[in-house]
Amino acid sequence: MEIETIETKGETSLFVEVFTAVLPFILLAILAAIIITIVFIVKIIKRYLANGKIAEQKLKMEQTDIQEIKQRLDRMEKILREDR
Repeated sequence: MEIETIETKGETSLFVEVFTAVLPFILLAILAAIIITIVFIVKIIKRYLANGKIAEQKLKMEQTDIQEIKQRLDRMEKILREDR
């Protein structure tokens, strides 16, 4: 059994040369896109968490305000009952 061998001339095609020259730039572009995407995702997550904290603070303030209003109303009702 004989194995056939394909003779090569030692030259590469133009496509291979161009692709080899451009490949590092393509990889850098992909890496830059991944890094930019990660940065944007982190910013979005930080903003989401900050908005959640703000909403929580607003809710606490509203609950405090409601509690104060209830206490005032109770005092007013007590005063009105005493005046009768």
